[in-house]
Amino acid sequence: MNRCASLFTAFCLCTVVAFAQLPNQLLSDKISLSELDSARFGFSISNTNYMRNTEYFNPIEEGRTLFGYQLHPKLSYQPTKNIKLETGIWLRHDFGGANGFTEAIPTFSLKAKGKNTELIFGTLEGALSHGILEPMMDINSAIYKRIENGFQYKFHSKISWLDTWINWEKFIEPKEFAKEKFTAGIHYRGRINLSESTKITSYFQFMASHQGGQIDTDTINPFLMQFNAALGLKFQHNLSEKNSIYLDMAYLGYNETSDSKIYPKNAGNGVMGNLGLKLDQTDLMISYWQGSNFIAPRGTSIYQSSSTVDPKNYEENRQLVFVRFIQNKTLFHSPVMASIRFEPVIDLKNGIFDFSYSLYLVYKGDWKFGK
Repeated sequence: MNRCASLFTAFCLCTVVAFAQLPNQLLSDKISLSELDSARFGFSISNTNYMRNTEYFNPIEEGRTLFGYQLHPKLSYQPTKNIKLETGIWLRHDFGGANGFTEAIPTFSLKAKGKNTELIFGTLEGALSHGILEPMMDINSAIYKRIENGFQYKFHSKISWLDTWINWEKFIEPKEFAKEKFTAGIHYRGRINLSESTKITSYFQFMASHQGGQIDTDTINPFLMQFNAALGLKFQHNLSEKNSIYLDMAYLGYNETSDSKIYPKNAGNGVMGNLGLKLDQTDLMISYWQGSNFIAPRGTSIYQSSSTVDPKNYEENRQLVFVRFIQNKTLFHSPVMASIRFEPVIDLKNGIFDFSYSLYLVYKGDWKFGK
């Protein structure tokens, strides 16, 4: 077989079974902690401006537009080289809304850092910062579910990375007519370097979603215990310092142990795949999703078997193909970073062509003062 034929065959095989976690670093959060800042105060501000439009006309996820900005000013103090206290307020404003701010949430974090470990209590490095696959973690969580509060433990070395957390979403008082809610998760990655330019990464992801409690009076909403897991393998080859190709494959599962009978099935699964080409600040990806009775309470809606358009609509099997164009770059040599995305999607089962496009402008400033 000649070289062109071999490349074409490899491409066809890869597009059938490939998927990768999207390059969402720009929409992730990190609490910085440096030994040089011991006994110093600090002020930081994070600003995310977003315009995400989903032109969806499929029976599972209805199209909508999210257009607005977020502000997160924070004051901090680092009493020692490995402890940091940080407090602030997270503000979100949707353009055209009736109120000044759609959300205003106080934040507080205590972060402790060791040689290879990090502990966070309070406001977490959450949402897209966990690096969870889209079917299990909603891409829109960076906009309307960005703030997570609870406990987080992280480990990192040259060849492995671990993020474990619990996000307490709903606290209830005794006799309150509501269910408590929380989500717990694990994300582990281990890397093997085959050469200086080629590496293989295996990963395991797990999320548990709970709705219940023993002190509430809510007799309408059911007790829920739902689990999602993903097992994946990623191959990456660096073509140069800034360019690379990658192939990612993952098997995902769903299981409900509470038997609420909300959905026709208590268990399901899915297969993801993506073939990606990274050219400096641009990512080109072809993605494939095949799901069977797959449900993820915190996942992106379009991958699910259950519908947000009509609760009565349920599709046992879902087949989607995405073509993604993503560019992350500095805007006009300024401190502002821009992420531009265009993502057509074909619903193979229903024969529907949809698309979405997004623009994010992000500014992050951090200043230290005092001793």
